[in-house]
Amino acid sequence: MNPFASFASLAQAFGLTVAHSLWQITLIWVVFKLLEWRLNHRHQTIYLLSLTTMLVSVACAIATFAINWERLKPLGQVSSLIENNTVFDPPAILQDGGSVTLTFWESAQFWLENYAAQIGWAWLGCVGLLWLRLIGGWWLAQRLRRHEVSPATTAFQNLCKNWAKRLHINTKVQLLESPHISEPLTLGFWKPVVLFPVGMLLQLSPAQVEVLLLHELAHIRRHDYLVNLFQLGLEVCFFYHPLFWLLSREARSRREFCCDEVVLRHTSDPILYAKTLTDLQLSFLHPSTQFVMNATGKSRFSERILHIVGISPKRSARPNLLFTLMLPAVIALCSWWPPAQKLPTEPVKAFTSYPTDSLPPKQTARPILKVARPGDNNQSLHPTDKSAAQTTDSGEKAQLPSRPNVAVEVVNMNVFYIGVNNPLRIAVADYPSDEIQASLKGAGSITGSKGEYIVRVTQPGEVEIVVKHQVGDKIDFIVVNKYRVKRIPNPTPKLDGEYQSGSVVADLMQQTKGIQLILENFDFDVVCEIVGFEATYLPIGEDPIMRVNSGGSWNSGVLEWIKKAKPGDAYFFDDIQIKCPGDAEPRNVGGLAFKIKAQ
Repeated sequence: MNPFASFASLAQAFGLTVAHSLWQITLIWVVFKLLEWRLNHRHQTIYLLSLTTMLVSVACAIATFAINWERLKPLGQVSSLIENNTVFDPPAILQDGGSVTLTFWESAQFWLENYAAQIGWAWLGCVGLLWLRLIGGWWLAQRLRRHEVSPATTAFQNLCKNWAKRLHINTKVQLLESPHISEPLTLGFWKPVVLFPVGMLLQLSPAQVEVLLLHELAHIRRHDYLVNLFQLGLEVCFFYHPLFWLLSREARSRREFCCDEVVLRHTSDPILYAKTLTDLQLSFLHPSTQFVMNATGKSRFSERILHIVGISPKRSARPNLLFTLMLPAVIALCSWWPPAQKLPTEPVKAFTSYPTDSLPPKQTARPILKVARPGDNNQSLHPTDKSAAQTTDSGEKAQLPSRPNVAVEVVNMNVFYIGVNNPLRIAVADYPSDEIQASLKGAGSITGSKGEYIVRVTQPGEVEIVVKHQVGDKIDFIVVNKYRVKRIPNPTPKLDGEYQSGSVVADLMQQTKGIQLILENFDFDVVCEIVGFEATYLPIGEDPIMRVNSGGSWNSGVLEWIKKAKPGDAYFFDDIQIKCPGDAEPRNVGGLAFKIKAQ
């Protein structure tokens, strides 16, 4: 028996399954959208409904494959017998030179039967490649939890442990810091891990850390990581159907709403939570892997924020846009009805199916003072190395003696910032300061003398400070220290420089003059300016109105809104664009949200 005949029947069954799933999933999706429209604000219900709908799609595909495989398997075995010259006399369904007229649906079925095997082979090839890509992405995601991670401080570890206990999470949850991510995320199912970017736990307020941690723990409590793996596998199998991707995207979107509701049940400051998520969405890059549960999520983010602060946007009475777009397509498909086709007049033979049994058997603290000593991480030339000979400008080689202790101190912080003067002190034991030479390798410059220097840098990355003592052609030592270069950190926008998102009384809001920027815990005298922001005024019981404000002070239009402040009103100041020294383009520092409370 030829084994390739069975493979051809298998591919044909897959091809027919793919073809029939096109209309099956479309019908299932239409039913889902009708139910979703009736249950729009019940996020947990819609989440479970979307997962159930995906399972129904899988069940229909499996049933379709089973039916077609049972039908095609005997025909594949008969084809194998023909190729092996097994003699039998199949009956002919046409013995004369007549013709057969087929309807549209019969013609479509005839075409599909002829090309189903090719469709099946193409589907199998694509699924194989996508599975390889999926496995590679999973491996990279798992690498995040092991590569250069460090435990969070004891206080945050205890906070994570206490919240896990309150949420009835039975497995141990690790809280780690990683330098390779830019926002909090969750990894793993059996041994879950919550990752925070290095330094974020200290940059945010304790309340902000708590709500972000609670969101990640909500994913663990709901077993969202395991469900997400299930979705990714199904997306590979149904990669060709855009409506299946919409179902999966809806499930992910509703999942974030469900976690937000968990946070809201355990926090008393929803505006703080909304502002924290908004700042993360605007200020940080997102991870490129799908194998993580992160707090911000890109789907329907604005609707999430409104949901958190208790604002329900008005639903439009217009039908769903996709339904509107599908209607002309359905009409066009129904109008396209080709004339009846005629098969060739040659006799067409069909083979009977023989029973199978009748066939022949065949994320530490940074130091302020760096002292270069033998064996440290600084790049240097030392006489104990054979390569210690230094080539001078004249081409001669000078043997370097034992290197002295070289102290290089960045006065303000152990990092250089763009746009400001970075003071630097250099001292070398037993050498006069006026004989020490300092230079900078990288994007920037260094000026000064006698141990006191100013460093100016122009782009993020790293620079090297080269310290040496040279008299004529003789070089006594060369020491190279590397330093990171960063932009000035984002300042914190505050109302009149004092108030940061929350509830305020009407009198206080009416007396404000604008938004100011505060650079906290920064040792340089730096002034950042507000370029502009988007202001939204939401009077109680009315629709929101919006306008753009240039600069940090209220313009006349926004000031008019501020003077109308009354209990129940809300003010949103989003997309705050600023420029700090050294910035070529404005940067976004998030937004503020205020709700007017009663006296």
